[in-house]
Amino acid sequence: MVQASSSKQTMTVESSNADFVTKDGEAAKPPRLSIDATGLLPEKGLAGIARIENFLVNAALADPDPCVEVVAFRPGEGRFEALVPFEQGTLAEGEIAPFRVKRWPGAAAALAQAFAAVRQRPWAKRDADRHLASTVTNGSHGPGFLAVRLLIRAYRLYRRARGWLGPHRDASHKPGENEPGILLISHSILTRVDRSAVSGDAGGIAFLCHDIIPALRPDLVGSGPIETGFAMHLERLVRSGATAFCTSDAVSITLTDHMRHAGIRPPAVHRFPMPSLLHETASRMNMTSRIEGADPFVLYCSTIEVRKNHIMLARIWQQALEEGVSLPKLVCVGHWGWMVEPLRAFLKAHPELLEHIIFTGSISDEELIRYYRSASFGVFPSHIEGWGYAASECLDFGIPVIVSTTPSLIEASGGLMPAIDSQDQQGWYAAIRRMAQDDAWRSSLVDRIAQRHRPTPAAASWAAIKAGLKASVSRVSGA
Repeated sequence: MVQASSSKQTMTVESSNADFVTKDGEAAKPPRLSIDATGLLPEKGLAGIARIENFLVNAALADPDPCVEVVAFRPGEGRFEALVPFEQGTLAEGEIAPFRVKRWPGAAAALAQAFAAVRQRPWAKRDADRHLASTVTNGSHGPGFLAVRLLIRAYRLYRRARGWLGPHRDASHKPGENEPGILLISHSILTRVDRSAVSGDAGGIAFLCHDIIPALRPDLVGSGPIETGFAMHLERLVRSGATAFCTSDAVSITLTDHMRHAGIRPPAVHRFPMPSLLHETASRMNMTSRIEGADPFVLYCSTIEVRKNHIMLARIWQQALEEGVSLPKLVCVGHWGWMVEPLRAFLKAHPELLEHIIFTGSISDEELIRYYRSASFGVFPSHIEGWGYAASECLDFGIPVIVSTTPSLIEASGGLMPAIDSQDQQGWYAAIRRMAQDDAWRSSLVDRIAQRHRPTPAAASWAAIKAGLKASVSRVSGA
């Protein structure tokens, strides 16, 4: 278990590793490396941040290292705890390390364990009742779940009435045995309502920094509480001593510069290579070879929102229509996001564009792989990015991609692909026309990818993250 709001996370998972010696010469247990799965839902066609977090959770579940664990925040109890059986079964996509596998004990035994948890912490909140009811029903949320939740709630109220522990003696707040360790929090904890889980000293906390776009370009994101409060909560986390794991060198630089400008000491930063997850999936399915389709098309895989700059592409395809220039169809993969009213208005004013621009919505990994295998080339004209997964995925599948000049996209494409300012519509128009019409140029870019790009194995990315977490523990503990 990991006690919330503490720089020394309290953990109770047993380890078979040999004890190591601290700088004081005392025997100590190896550091715990906890990966937070809070807020991660099992969905098809995960993209961006969710895809990376799903990778982290599954890598941790499969890791034979007993010092690694996967946890989730329990708001009702105010702490992080290891996943229960139904959560493991829901989130795991592959094998789970045998010693880590948890079996559902059956409804009767699970209910007895739930009652024991209530007796231990009778003052926990309703969120705890919902979680305990889920453990009893093994994740089912049907009528039985509602009945069990009411039963647990009634038992909790009974235990409170007896005053068995008293309001100030809840065992969930008793100090436990401190072990060195670090917790890599999820995006849900970093950005949403569970930020309170890491309030106070965050020396034993690490976070994935995919980008700091809400702080840098608030005009390109929504205006909800998550977006408007992002900079304040990020600064508070860094000020409290948290470590950053950045998805690109560009993000490392912008995070460091932002904190310095805010008068805050920059965090310790670890950079890890972004794994080629989709290509690895395609390799397992033997689906990496090129598919030559009858009709060429251009691919843009991204959430449809204002900063992704789909509207410029719509204007380019409209310009081509007006000038009688033949361009391949544009296939836009991704769900519709925020601040897309201007794009919708443009498409409504030019309905003929929908014969030349296809919006697929969210699709499965298998469908996306087929698009990458058969696209003529990709485009990624985003105004600002933390990485730009679709740019590197294009290279993984051997197709050229035109990117904007935002540093992270140049980094994601290895500096190998043509880059044009996201505001330069005519420059993009010219590059798209050339890529579509100049077979020799496009082939030279394909050859460049084959010679100079290699997909990043997921195992290499996970190894770098583990090494960074261990280094962070040493830094915080002073070992």
